[in-house]
Amino acid sequence: MEYFSANDIRGKKKEYISGIIKEHVGRNLENLFAAKLVKKYSGIYFSNLQNSPKILDCGIGNGELARQLSNEGLKNIFGLDIDDYLSNENRGFVKEFKTADLSCEKIPWQDGSFEIATAWCVLPHLENPHFFVREISRVLKPGGLFILSIPHVLSKASLNYFGKYGDFPRYLASTNHITVFTPGSFKNLVRNFKVVNMEYMIDNRIFSGAKGGLRKSLFGILCSNSVTKRYINKLWGYNQIWILSKETKCQQ
Repeated sequence: MEYFSANDIRGKKKEYISGIIKEHVGRNLENLFAAKLVKKYSGIYFSNLQNSPKILDCGIGNGELARQLSNEGLKNIFGLDIDDYLSNENRGFVKEFKTADLSCEKIPWQDGSFEIATAWCVLPHLENPHFFVREISRVLKPGGLFILSIPHVLSKASLNYFGKYGDFPRYLASTNHITVFTPGSFKNLVRNFKVVNMEYMIDNRIFSGAKGGLRKSLFGILCSNSVTKRYINKLWGYNQIWILSKETKCQQ
């Protein structure tokens, strides 16, 4: 998909993009990875709530994550995207849906509305991720969680590709990823949040074929050690999953 501006997305390209997104399920969602991660940290931080925590899914797309979260028992889900791409099958899992250009328009909810905000592979698509992160801070309650994913540009696959072609594989003209995050630039982006944890997601395609089968067996042996497992995940993880907490003194 080539790069589209907000006007393109809401105008002449709307029908084209809607067709792509309504059929698309990202790799974060294919194996329930995202839903189970949100469920895990929801249980750790918000088990004392009488009701399910309010979750804002930014860049909700076709609503697949909302469906999976609902199946995990998290029913209080709100959706946000630049336009309405929700599928008919998933629309019923979203309590309320609103639109906004996340690069420059305020999130249309009041301050402190949510316990959790998610953004799965959203930040690389934004022209102004700093504005978006400030808005997330505003709509989260003190101590609320911001769970997001970004491409891991220092993974073995990314660095090998960069060495061969002089570019990152997920920042090509066909991907619509426009903002690259180095460790330093990302740390600056989320400086008003407390880092709870960071996990890596490995692309299961590296385990395909004969060579992949050998790699999977080797990983299984090496990952019995937690330190080695962390190193392997860092080396091969194609996405970084950040779990951040809003500090009570966080500036808006």
